[in-house]
Formats: sequence, structure tokens, C-alpha cells
Amino acid sequence: MLAGLVFLGLAQAQNPFSLGMAYAPKPPLAFEQTQPPGLPLERPPWDRLLFGPAPEGYRGLAISARLLAWSVPWTIAGSTLGLYSDDPWQRSFWLTNSVWAAVNSGIALVGLLGPEPDKNGLRDLLYINAGLDVLYIAGGVLLALQPDARSQGAGWAIVLQGSWLLLFDLFNALALEQP
Repeated sequence: MLAGLVFLGLAQAQNPFSLGMAYAPKPPLAFEQTQPPGLPLERPPWDRLLFGPAPEGYRGLAISARLLAWSVPWTIAGSTLGLYSDDPWQRSFWLTNSVWAAVNSGIALVGLLGPEPDKNGLRDLLYINAGLDVLYIAGGVLLALQPDARSQGAGWAIVLQGSWLLLFDLFNALALEQP
């Protein structure tokens, strides 16, 4: 009789490999939850972070991933082209691009490794950065108007990087305005 009860208990037990009843794990208790309710349990895949609308609850992560996707190729290309160029204008242009992109890569990595920021705080930070981007562009134009080729190359690189960052920051800040 005991063997019959054990067999009956095993037959009714659910496991993820049975062909019988569907397996549904118990929901975690309130004190076991590590994320706020409403957020997915896992980070979205890279393609979801890089393309399309940023997933709710992962907007800061998506912005950091997109910044990293821009800055890493610029760091590599700028370093390579700058180090192999003999022309002072091109060398300065590419190496300045590389340095700016490397700094952006560092900022993106901090964003990827840190906690998800508050939506309003992130939006405000992006608007502040957009204001700083305008100053970078103005400084780059002043540098580009100098008579020597090295200053001109660096100045145009700063204008290019600052202009892209201005568009990037404004686009993402405006996207955070929407609910």
C-alpha cells in the first residue's frame, strides 16, 4: 500500500520534463523579488537595446548601448587612421576623433554597468549634455579657424563629435518626454 501511495504521488508531481501537466514554477515571494514589479526578469538582448524603441525600464541601458555602438568603431578607426597618417591635419582630425570616442566609450560602459537611472533624471542629464555639446561645437569651430593644420583638424573633429552628440542627446531626451 505504501508503494502505491508513493507511485500515486510521483505520478501527480509536476516536473519540467513531464509530458503531462504544464510546468509552472511558483512565483517568488515578495521578499525574494530583486526587481520592481512590471520589469522583465532578464535584460533585453543587444539587438532590442540597439534598434527600435528603448524597452521600458531599460532606457538608460539602451542609450548606453547605442553610445557604445557609435564610439567603439570611431575609437578604432580614428586611432588607426590617425597613427598611419603623415598629414598633420588628418592625423590631428582622426586622433582627436579617437580620443573623444574613447571618452564616450568609457561613459557608455559606466552606463551599462551601473543601475538603471531614473527616467526624469536621465532626461535632465541628456538636456544638460546637449547644452554642453553646443559649447563643444563652438569651441571646435574656434579651434578650426586657427591658422595651423593641427588645430584645424582637431577643431573639425570636435565639431563632428559634438554635433553627433547634440543630435544623440536631444533625440534621446525628447524620446524620454513621451510616456
